[in-house]
Amino acid sequence: MPKLSFQYMRQQWTETLLEFLVRRFRYHNAAEWEARIREGAVTVDGRRVEPGMRLESRQRILYERPTGPEPPVDGRYRVLLEDEDVLAVSKSGNIPTSPSGKYWTNCLLHLLQRERELPELFAVHRLDRETSGVNLFAKHPAAARALGKAFQAGQVHKAYAAIVCGDFPAGSTYVSGPIRDARSGEIRIRQEVHGDGRPAKTRFLLRSRLPSASLVRAEPITGKTHQIRLHAALLGHPVWGDKLYGRSEAEFLAWVRQGPRTAEQRQLLHATDLDFPHPRNGDRVRVHDPERPLLELFLGLAAPEEPVVGTLARG
Repeated sequence: MPKLSFQYMRQQWTETLLEFLVRRFRYHNAAEWEARIREGAVTVDGRRVEPGMRLESRQRILYERPTGPEPPVDGRYRVLLEDEDVLAVSKSGNIPTSPSGKYWTNCLLHLLQRERELPELFAVHRLDRETSGVNLFAKHPAAARALGKAFQAGQVHKAYAAIVCGDFPAGSTYVSGPIRDARSGEIRIRQEVHGDGRPAKTRFLLRSRLPSASLVRAEPITGKTHQIRLHAALLGHPVWGDKLYGRSEAEFLAWVRQGPRTAEQRQLLHATDLDFPHPRNGDRVRVHDPERPLLELFLGLAAPEEPVVGTLARG
């Protein structure tokens, strides 16, 4: 039976095991998580516990998820940068970064471990399954801890290319809209902009105009779930192909029930840049992956991708 193991780090507030699981892993609702805790599928530090247990930092939570068929994914990737501490790859637009929901074996983390025969690998940040581009991993716990601290301290800078619907405003557009979990509707993974949410800021820059769409550069100043997609939709220019924020709830639920999808149906969002302090020496590292495949997908082209390598920026 597959096992999902992670170390809990206490937030600014205290929360129970059930509250944490519902907040962090929204592919199950509260009743489903409570049932899994009570049946012993979720343990804390190797012990069966109650759903209302208050969590403390550095406790080890283990979830034994039931086995079952997994949806197919696109496991193609390109290595952008690799050394003894980190691995950065460009992922496809149809594979989750790490185990989530129906995906366990079919995720980038486990695929890389298998194919590259890595004894350990840690996802230090995550991209949505349909978001392609730069994805960074740590090869050992010390590197994972250092990179985790860098993300928390705001020392990591990211940029994305997005094709959005309509004619996006010229120049630079700055959005400040706090984000929280949506409080209504049937879609558990949906976020919403609300005054009670956590601060979220995104900068958009128009790159070029396309037929009925625009190519923009998106720079998330903060790192909230679905931030770019939600802020783009807030401006009235949802990411092309975004089912969650570019359609009504009824349309999204109908899409979910359709079953297998093709690459052309994915959201057109691509992680182009990741700039971070190297976990071993603190030197700045910049990994870049051009948006050309995203444009080709939009324009219906099929030219082969060119290999891309990471670049190091000292300083």
